[in-house]
Parts: sequence; C-alpha cells; structure tokens
Amino acid sequence: MIIIQDLTEWEYKFLNYYLEKFSAKWVRVFNNKHPLLATRVDLYTIYKRKLKHQPLTESLTLSNMFEGLEEGKWYFIPDLLNKDKED
Repeated sequence: MIIIQDLTEWEYKFLNYYLEKFSAKWVRVFNNKHPLLATRVDLYTIYKRKLKHQPLTESLTLSNMFEGLEEGKWYFIPDLLNKDKED
C-alpha cells in the first residue's frame, strides 16, 4: 500500500481549479518522479472520459509535481482534496 503524501499548495490549487471549472473528478499522473521531464497530468470526468481542456505539459505542470502519487494510478480528486484538508 502506497501512502499518499500531503499535496503542496500549488497542487491543491491546481486540482481545485480543474474540479470547479471543468468538473474534473479523476486524475492520473505520469513522469512525476522524473528529474528532468515535466509531469504529465491527465484529467477525466466522473465517467473516466478524458477532458477536452487538459493542462499543458511544461506550461502548467512542473517536474516532480505530484511526486507523492503513484504513476499511472487513478485518483479521485475530491478524495485527494479532502484528505489534504483533514490533515
């Protein structure tokens, strides 16, 4: 079992923005532990369909962003935000 680290302030605001503005409910991250490549963040609807408005890699995402999450795993955004709020 992987323990999720707390989200940084930027990660929290990033997910909260996409949740409120585009109703994103699921997230998957790739390259989040790579030292040079920017993290690729894929956002999905409640039915796990990819959103049309995806964040631009290297424009809105940084290298090592979401490094507390497991690469390629599905995460429910409200759960991530509520877990961070409880801590």
